[in-house]
Amino acid sequence: MLIETVNAPTGLSAGTRSAGVAIATATIVSTIFVALDRSGGGSNPLQILQGIAGLTLLKEAVHGVAIASVCAYGFGYVSLSRRLGLNRPLVLAGLVAYLIGCVAMVAATLLDGFVTPHIAGDAIRATDPARVQFAYDLVHYIGVVLNDAAKLGWILQAVGAAAWSVVLFGERGAARVVGVLGVLSSALVCVLVAVSAVNMSMTSLLGVLLAQLVWNLAAAVFLFRRSIEPVRRSV
Repeated sequence: MLIETVNAPTGLSAGTRSAGVAIATATIVSTIFVALDRSGGGSNPLQILQGIAGLTLLKEAVHGVAIASVCAYGFGYVSLSRRLGLNRPLVLAGLVAYLIGCVAMVAATLLDGFVTPHIAGDAIRATDPARVQFAYDLVHYIGVVLNDAAKLGWILQAVGAAAWSVVLFGERGAARVVGVLGVLSSALVCVLVAVSAVNMSMTSLLGVLLAQLVWNLAAAVFLFRRSIEPVRRSV
């Protein structure tokens, strides 16, 4: 039996390379924009709503980038799944879980970055105190919903990453290292989400973001490297 080294198909190589770039770019850009986000403050319902409304443009920019990043992740991880083989049940299951997680994250991002500031902006112009109080309560419970949606999104994305990581762990060399990082980061995300309160602490949130950053960059490097490596086949 002979082992022949051939170049990967041009379309697959280009797609894999683009996927790696998309994941890496989304990770770096979204991390920068998340660091720019902040809360408005205030000591009573009206002041809190005014603070939120005053950050409308910032919220829209930060969360608009977040939605674009989720789309980039979707593209990137569909390409990773193709590379690993969509005929493998574990790979396909991971992709389904991850994409549903992306939908949940987009929902949470829309609520936090667009719906909440727009409700606050409308309420601060009201002359009826009851309307201000209603808007404040609504914003509060929207916060509960978006936290739950974000947690669901993180867990499902972690499940998807863990599934792909198990497949990668079965390969050799750098792929196995990526698989180990994926399993560890996914486990950390699930633990942090499971033990957190309804409103996650800043420590838990930063832990989730750091774990995702490590996995995303490792996956991006794997995809980019695989796009330029020759493929070996038996003849």
